[in-house]
Amino acid sequence: MPYAVIRVAKIKTQAHALAATGHNYRQEQHPHAIGNADRAAPHPNREYINHEQKDYWSLLEARIQEAGVKRVRHDSVRGMEVILTGSPEGFIRGQDGRAADYSKSKWAQDNLNFLKEKFGAQNVVSFTLHQDEKTPHIHAVLAPITAKNTLSADQLFNPKSLRQLQTDYAQAMAPHGFERGVEHSQAKHDPMQRLYGLEAQHAQRVAELTRPTAPAPAFQLSDPPLLGRDEWKAREEARINAELARQAEAARAQLVEVAKLAQANTAAAEQVRVLQKQLSTSEGLKQGNFTGLQEATKQVEVGDQMFDKMAVRYAQGEDLADFREFGATVREQERAELTRVVEGMLTKPVRDGDDFQAKLQAAGYQVQRDEQGKGIFIHEASGATFKTTEIQPNGKAIGPQLTATIERTTQQALTKSKGQSRGGGIGMG
Repeated sequence: MPYAVIRVAKIKTQAHALAATGHNYRQEQHPHAIGNADRAAPHPNREYINHEQKDYWSLLEARIQEAGVKRVRHDSVRGMEVILTGSPEGFIRGQDGRAADYSKSKWAQDNLNFLKEKFGAQNVVSFTLHQDEKTPHIHAVLAPITAKNTLSADQLFNPKSLRQLQTDYAQAMAPHGFERGVEHSQAKHDPMQRLYGLEAQHAQRVAELTRPTAPAPAFQLSDPPLLGRDEWKAREEARINAELARQAEAARAQLVEVAKLAQANTAAAEQVRVLQKQLSTSEGLKQGNFTGLQEATKQVEVGDQMFDKMAVRYAQGEDLADFREFGATVREQERAELTRVVEGMLTKPVRDGDDFQAKLQAAGYQVQRDEQGKGIFIHEASGATFKTTEIQPNGKAIGPQLTATIERTTQQALTKSKGQSRGGGIGMG
């Protein structure tokens, strides 16, 4: 049975909003964003709400003002882009493999009704059906305004609410033959365009570094003089030694860069493999993604081969000191960054241990336990692992500080609750 697919992404800046507007409305000033669109598509794209195709930033700002939101920080998330679709096999297709016209379908209308009922009709500022790519899909933009007229993407779109959103959407799409995917899946949905671009850059650079180079030109000795041959010999030896030292340093620098790219590609390659499995079901939106994925995979293999070679050299007894030193440097950088992240968290409200773990996960870290049952932090991108004793926010152990932060958060919530129950008025004498 095909899967119902719903994805969300934050719109944080005006530049992001304008780029999304250009992509979704196929504006010519954004040709890079519509490379996968089929200009000869037999069925039209359709906008259901924003018929004038105003830019998303203006729409969101207008809705926030209309709702009377009193507090909008400069870094507040102004909007959420929601992609709604299903796995490709769930759509009716002709003999040529193209999907049928869904622009006036009950499926499209049910998607629109779902968002309006879930988040409020006024908060849905745009709803666009794309039919010029492999699989019909919808790009909707909504303002994350709560029932209390506050702007809070974190309240409406957190790990718990997103899991419920997946369930609710699947139920709404059940009449159309779609079902929910696996709940609590560990698969991470990274933006494919960013991932492919990163892989392509890394693989291209590795290929450049490992391409056979032309032999170094032979040393040309100057003609020896009739007199002063000892000085001539010393001068020529110094020149040759300097050139050899330069070549050796260039080779060493090349090895360090290859090691760095190989390490980066190791984590990213696994993500590409996960995307391969998901592409035909949950990420099959872009007609050109299949070709792009194959190309990205080939490029990743270059990095994999380099990493394998270095692993074999290490197994055969080579020291690879530069590689080891680089790894140690990267790990120390990640430890310092994790310490900084935790320090920032401890200055903000933390409800409990689960809330702390959720915030860490949002920052790119996992909290697990080792074989001895002790807590460890894992940096998802690099795989760097740290014992809790290695992370000393503010130069102190993390446990007591986290406990104090949770207690402070609880006390603040109680104080606020009591104040609201008393009415919170200020008497004038």
